[in-house]
Amino acid sequence: MWEKWRISFSRRSDRQMAERLTDRIHQFYDRLEKLGRRQEALLVWGFFVLLVFGVVVVTGTLTSGFHLVDDWEFAKYVDRMTLDGISLWECLKEAVGFDLTLRFRPLYYINRVLTAYVFGINLTAMSVVKASEIVVALAALYYCARQMKCNMVYAALFSLTVMVGYQSAVWWKLGPQESYGIMMFAVGFYFLLKWLSTDRRGYALASFAALLLMSFYKESFILLLPFVGLYVLYMQMRGKKVTVGNLWEAVRERLPYLLAIGILFVAEMVLIVFVIGTNNYSYVGLDETIAADQYIQVWNNAAHANLKWYVRFGILMGLLFLTYWEQTKKLGWEILLTAAVIVPQCVTYSKTALEERYILPCVFGYAFFFVIVGCNFRPLGGKRRIAYMLCLLLMLAAHGRVTLREAQYFTYRGESIRTMMESTLDLVSGTDKKVLSCFAPNLEGNRTMYYWFRLHGYDEVFYWWEDEKKIDRSFGEREDEQAAFADIDVVVMYNQEDRHWCYEPSLDLTDFTEKNCGTITMYVRNEF
Repeated sequence: MWEKWRISFSRRSDRQMAERLTDRIHQFYDRLEKLGRRQEALLVWGFFVLLVFGVVVVTGTLTSGFHLVDDWEFAKYVDRMTLDGISLWECLKEAVGFDLTLRFRPLYYINRVLTAYVFGINLTAMSVVKASEIVVALAALYYCARQMKCNMVYAALFSLTVMVGYQSAVWWKLGPQESYGIMMFAVGFYFLLKWLSTDRRGYALASFAALLLMSFYKESFILLLPFVGLYVLYMQMRGKKVTVGNLWEAVRERLPYLLAIGILFVAEMVLIVFVIGTNNYSYVGLDETIAADQYIQVWNNAAHANLKWYVRFGILMGLLFLTYWEQTKKLGWEILLTAAVIVPQCVTYSKTALEERYILPCVFGYAFFFVIVGCNFRPLGGKRRIAYMLCLLLMLAAHGRVTLREAQYFTYRGESIRTMMESTLDLVSGTDKKVLSCFAPNLEGNRTMYYWFRLHGYDEVFYWWEDEKKIDRSFGEREDEQAAFADIDVVVMYNQEDRHWCYEPSLDLTDFTEKNCGTITMYVRNEF
């Protein structure tokens, strides 16, 4: 008897606690929703500015300098426009023209050359611009969610789910195109939502302009254009039965915009496939020479690495959806829209799976379903809604930890490279001493060495090729000039703390003194 009463009391207490928690959550939501537009804007923009700049300032990525990756191009363009004396226009034509023989991203190189022209090799200033892009992207994604009828909390969760995680590398890396791409997509999608809700033509024009700029920046974002077209049809078909007649009526009502998006998508894909060619995209697409089990292994590895939190929490949230099976079956349009984002990205990166920056823009589709659709899924309530919300928050917390860890490593690596370059320059500046760079097969590392030292008045850097056991100049007018190892005075290479490390150069360094610079090791000849 006592045991039955205790169990009954316990159940009532659990229900009461859940009800009280739900009431408090609703009260919190209500307070936020009562904020005026100006107050909301100040809160949202202030939060995202503090978040992004707080991360890049506190972790030090903002001032971490060169990283022996894509940022060598800034030094190259400054070199071309200062030491080689070519004009800005010539540098633009050279950079864009060369890239168009390999890829389709003309706006990316226009942006990079102009950035180098304005800031030189001041990577701190460039990092401020990059962080500002992330703030705009976060805010635009937030307002997209608000337009899709999410409350402020879910809108913030949507924005953060898209931008926080392994893909947060785009907050500080200066090479990736995804930060600009997701920013322009979010802006274009926001204007699309405004147009669909107000029917004001100016919003449609602004949306198309933003999506056009997005598609000129990176090829993977072109694959978002079909989603945009489908979303327009989705909004036109709400509350209507899916028939050929209703679909045709929906197309006719939005024909100019749909036609513009369709022409843009087809034209760019034809240009990539038949003019530029796809041979230069070695890491994308399907390859008949690769066995199916290799693809499976690649994606299995990703599911236990960069994608692990999306997979684990996605399964939990999916199971919560399935507890409302009858209602979930009615989410056909929403599932189609999600697939329109995720499937093309997964096929595109089928050889390598999705990792780091490549998670964008695929994660937009993930967040669209689990945050936007989840927010508006009315049957989801009570303890299950609390559990669902907890999944979103825990996933965000896990990705937040990843973001901070990756930022700290990025800073450590940058400071290591800066210490190496500045220490080496102090040793060899004003002398004819020779430096040997052992960063191959990472040619970007060698190119950084070449241009950075040239811009600092030193031009005696040589490069080690492990396979050929050869030392040569590799770059510039003296690229064929070779040197003997006996003439080398300073050797620099990765050590095992650096993620680019892959081998120890087969060099006899017994006559050198080792100096550790974090992820880089210097060797200075003893009689230097």
